[in-house]
Amino acid sequence: MQYLLKIDISGIQTFIFDVPSKGASRQLKARSVYVQMLTHLAEEFFKNTLGKIEVLYNGGGNLFFFVESQEEQLRESIREFQRDFATENIFPIVAYVPKNEEFKATMQALAQKANIAKLQKPLYTHSYDYQPTNESKWKEITENLIEATGFVIEAKEKNTSANPLSKAGLVLKFSKIERQFEGTILNKLPLSKDKSITEFDEIAQKATGDAKLAALKMDVDNLGQLFRNKNQDEYQRNSKILSEFFEKKIYEILKEYIKNEYIYPIFSGGDDCFLIGAWDKILEAAGKIQKAFDDYQSKNDLHLTLSAGVVIVPPKFPMVRIAEEAEHALELSKKHSKNKITLFGEPLTWNDFAKAQEYAKKFQKLIDEQNASRAVLHRIKSSDIGFTRLQEKAQNGKLNFPKVHRLKYYLRNFKDKPEIKEIVEQIFKEYEQALLQTFMKREKALNPMVFPVAARWAELLTKSRKETENP
Repeated sequence: MQYLLKIDISGIQTFIFDVPSKGASRQLKARSVYVQMLTHLAEEFFKNTLGKIEVLYNGGGNLFFFVESQEEQLRESIREFQRDFATENIFPIVAYVPKNEEFKATMQALAQKANIAKLQKPLYTHSYDYQPTNESKWKEITENLIEATGFVIEAKEKNTSANPLSKAGLVLKFSKIERQFEGTILNKLPLSKDKSITEFDEIAQKATGDAKLAALKMDVDNLGQLFRNKNQDEYQRNSKILSEFFEKKIYEILKEYIKNEYIYPIFSGGDDCFLIGAWDKILEAAGKIQKAFDDYQSKNDLHLTLSAGVVIVPPKFPMVRIAEEAEHALELSKKHSKNKITLFGEPLTWNDFAKAQEYAKKFQKLIDEQNASRAVLHRIKSSDIGFTRLQEKAQNGKLNFPKVHRLKYYLRNFKDKPEIKEIVEQIFKEYEQALLQTFMKREKALNPMVFPVAARWAELLTKSRKETENP
């Protein structure tokens, strides 16, 4: 009988980020690429044990393939492949269904089986000689990775030393002859002049103003809709288009950031990416990636959007927590209608994010070039409290104009230069217009948090290194 199988790698985030902050840059990429290569190991394993397979898709930690097999033989092959992962916090979830004449029905049945399989990690009773891979081994793998141009998968020779890139009787080796990595972001890292991998504290020092890192997690919204009720050709086409963007197009966007040691791409493939870098460059790159994705998906008629979450942290912040907080920020974007980016805990549309960036630069210019007091930023940050209360009343059909003007007085009450008052007046006009639009229930009303976000952005841009070192 012919079956359709899905292999989905679970536990990815914990596996990749469970490393000490010190020296993390020399481990993270190796762990990330290992995750991406597991489905290639799986593809080779099932070819060897089951014979010819027809690969539907392999990328981003997912593998789909058709195979002709007896069910008992299929089950035994799956058990054999999973056995090597029994004691690890990363695990290949495998689901399969008989092939239906209707491809759409087969995929729907497989999706249901995969959801059930995620809750049922198999138990194995044989003994183990399990030794966790030490840091030095991952660092060695990373160094080999950045010099490679591709990879090969071979049968593991007996009595060879332990290798984390070896599973189910196979071993993955990086190659300078194969070409799978060329033109992709898969093995690209920021390198110092001596060709060593740039540490995260060094990357933070390259940020403008405050020496901090930012983590950016992005993924495609409503991905299931892209593949729902599609035939096999359409499924493969759409999968290839997404992989092309997250492995190749994104590298074109980030190439100079990586070369200049601003951004460390931990993962990019399938339908998502995770980047860490100098905080201001990450914010800059986020807007560029979203714009490029919007153009790309429109050109390919995909009707997709992208959501993102950003966290800004000190360079020695624990890696596991960075991943958790970036994930939480992304979840906030998803909960607020999607197609958004969450920054400083505030979900913004991409247009509002661009507006916040625009105002942050205006505020920075006032402070850096016209010597305005940074107190103006604190006042703008605080103004959102009054504005939010007014907007809540406006949403209920009540617009309190005396309070609006008291807010205006609060914003304008500066003993500062006319240029600053002009900017603040401009801010208030936008506030006032947003209140009116909210009162009239206009869908495109300005998010009041744009200006407090811009003020926090400008605070980071204008913070001196002396302040950073002695907060």
